[in-house]
Amino acid sequence: MKILSQYKGLGKGNFILFFGKIVTNLGAMIWPMMTLILNGKLGLDATQTALFFIITGFMFLPANIWGGQLADRFSKKKIIILCDIVSIVLFIISGFLPLTLYTLCVTLVGAFFQTLEGPAYQAMVAEITPLDKREQAFSLLYMGGNIGLILSPTIAGILFNNYLWLCFVISGVSISVSTVLIAVFIKDSKEIIRKESKEEGKEQDGNILVVIKSSATLILFLIAMSFYQGAYSQFSYLMPLDISKAYPENGSIIYGTVTSLNCIIVVVLTPVITMVMEKVPMTKKYLLGIILQALSFGAFALSYGVIAGYYVSITLFTLGEILTTIVTGAFLADRVSANYRGRIYGITSFSAAFMTGIVEWNSGWLFDYYGSAPAWIFSVAMTMIAVIASFVLIFTDKKEFGELYR
Repeated sequence: MKILSQYKGLGKGNFILFFGKIVTNLGAMIWPMMTLILNGKLGLDATQTALFFIITGFMFLPANIWGGQLADRFSKKKIIILCDIVSIVLFIISGFLPLTLYTLCVTLVGAFFQTLEGPAYQAMVAEITPLDKREQAFSLLYMGGNIGLILSPTIAGILFNNYLWLCFVISGVSISVSTVLIAVFIKDSKEIIRKESKEEGKEQDGNILVVIKSSATLILFLIAMSFYQGAYSQFSYLMPLDISKAYPENGSIIYGTVTSLNCIIVVVLTPVITMVMEKVPMTKKYLLGIILQALSFGAFALSYGVIAGYYVSITLFTLGEILTTIVTGAFLADRVSANYRGRIYGITSFSAAFMTGIVEWNSGWLFDYYGSAPAWIFSVAMTMIAVIASFVLIFTDKKEFGELYR
């Protein structure tokens, strides 16, 4: 079957990471529920919840930059394993502490180390993958993560009221499975980097900011990605606030099922979309994905208190998410040399996290004072900036990286 055969040619390491993502995300029960924890368990309103995310996001910003620098200087495999060990211990400890804003700091330190390893993880995926299979590799990894997430939000919604502590423990245990798989089966990538640089015949020099400033394509992609990701954060912020306000008693369960539907669509349609859109340039796929997200936010604005509307909206959202996610990692890997890959992933994560804080603060304020519809409309406006940038990107990328289109 062609849908599955498109993944032929990927290495053993790609499938190990795929399985590891399934297990890790099967236990990822804290972050989908964090808004509900702050709002429902600790009594924060939308603005206070946004402030919490902004403060923690600001604290995490250096992790993106440091993580990128570490990934380009040291063994990516060792960085991932060390960061995972710290996270595992802290997540499990969190489960046995009384739930307060102060004890959540233990969980957040664990999350800091997960953020720190992010650029190394993305760069490792690019480096263990054959040069012509990167889009399929990121597609497979994304699909694996969502296979795990099909059940975890629903289970977390069920545990939320009486057994929330167990969600913290399960998160830590699930990460440990992925860590063992990486430690045992993934080879270090130093030789791969040297081989890739030789094959591609390129090795960029200078500061990473100089590399970005010299490329109109990278600048536009950073702008588009930052505004897109800032608005994308409404999936775990504004969406649960909206649903829990409409359904105070069982909002966590409804949000869990909406999230599970998101994951089911990803698992079923990611290989189909990857295959059908294989010949479409990455820039056009990225533009279409952002447009679909803007449409989904408009649908959410019209769906308050209508469960069927939430499911239609999340379907549009997920189709856009699939297109943008399978493109991002491969797009950057093809346009930045291996010796800068960790840092470019760190920079993009930094800019996305920064914009996320801006979007969440403003949408939280609008939600508290004017209701959910204006907050969703604001999200549409932020996404439209990404649409404009990604539209211009189609032309600059073809001009600057014309060899990739041949």
